[in-house]
Amino acid sequence: MKIFQNAIKSIALLTCFYFHEGRSQVELVDKQPIQLDFKNRGIDAEQQQSMALSPLFYLNGNQIASFLDISSALSTDSIYYHSIVLPSSHKTDLAYGYIYENHLQNKFSPNHTLFLVGNPTKLKSTKISLIWIDRNHDFDFQNEIPDTLIYGATKKPIFMGSNSKSLAIDFKLFPFNEFRQFAAMSDEAIQMSQGNRNYAGTRYSFRETRWNLWFSDFVFEGDTLRLGVKDVNCNGLYNDLGIDKVYLMSANSTEFQGNNSVSLNKETILFWMGNSFSLSVLDGLLKKVFIKKIAAVKNDASLSVGKKFPRFRYCVAEKPVHKNQIRKIKSQFLIVYVWSAENAVFIQDSALLHKIQRTLPSNFKLLMLNHGGSGKYVYRYNRRYDVNFLQGFCSPKVAKKLKLQSMPQSFVLDKRQKIVKIGMNAHQIQRFIAKNTLSN
Repeated sequence: MKIFQNAIKSIALLTCFYFHEGRSQVELVDKQPIQLDFKNRGIDAEQQQSMALSPLFYLNGNQIASFLDISSALSTDSIYYHSIVLPSSHKTDLAYGYIYENHLQNKFSPNHTLFLVGNPTKLKSTKISLIWIDRNHDFDFQNEIPDTLIYGATKKPIFMGSNSKSLAIDFKLFPFNEFRQFAAMSDEAIQMSQGNRNYAGTRYSFRETRWNLWFSDFVFEGDTLRLGVKDVNCNGLYNDLGIDKVYLMSANSTEFQGNNSVSLNKETILFWMGNSFSLSVLDGLLKKVFIKKIAAVKNDASLSVGKKFPRFRYCVAEKPVHKNQIRKIKSQFLIVYVWSAENAVFIQDSALLHKIQRTLPSNFKLLMLNHGGSGKYVYRYNRRYDVNFLQGFCSPKVAKKLKLQSMPQSFVLDKRQKIVKIGMNAHQIQRFIAKNTLSN
């Protein structure tokens, strides 16, 4: 039951960390460039796991203090003040904070954008509050339309608005009950250097998630791939060479992982399941982005089709415990399938994989390598589901040799164990077997 519960959580991540504003998909054909359409906003794994704190301070009349850099502030640092024009509807009971953005428009606190929020100590009880972003950096909140914060609700992040692809921020009250020790350390650090600022406390400050990534889906060899571009320095532009990042992954994956990213170059070379691609980002707002498949390039990100499969030993899921050599498996075709029991894609495909194994022709063998699962569960898998897989374990050492880019991930090898296909799903494996089955 736990496995299926976790799978449901994984499926939920697909919607939690992406906002789809358009779903146009184009198909990439060999060596024919296509233009990508970036209408979908996302975040990467780094932001999903971030504990970034946006400290809030109470106004002193209509005065705000300069930005406090918690990580490097000293108690002897000077504090500067600036007058602001308060919103017409709210003159009291307001707190303020700053959002990092790479710009020089705010001379008072460069590279930061000021915001006001209704008293955060009441947000949990009232369930709703207003937030004003000083988007034009003029310290006048009467010309800003407030956004709404709803306690405990998931909604689109707040758009900063300097251009169509600008940073968006998701603000939530800091999860104090879950991270009391972190909150205590944060309170101590800020109180040592806050001067005469009136700090609301970590408990009533915000945890911020920065939505500074846009992505586009495209179809390649029957699979839907997802390409993301991240504005690393948060300047509202996505073409800063050597700074901004590019991600390539399966559209079934739940998050943009750092190990599937590269820094943006004039011509960015990407690798996926033995294939090489060339990406060109011709403008900062992602209106002219082109990708094409190119001849295979030797790389450290992915194994290559046509090359020899790595030699390794794997632990067999049977008693007594022992190891087998991959080279000792002899067959016209060997399918190596790396899986995780709690992976949502594997659970969706498992019934078809069972069917494939039960009807596997004599010129095929199927090796299932479990990555990160319970030995007891894998050992009992065949009996539980009435199948006869060759079962083993994909250790971290083996995973490194296989250069895994997704989970699950498959490899089809010929009789010399040269790689024929990488990354086929269960339906594609079924079609490949049907096409290559020896006739009696």
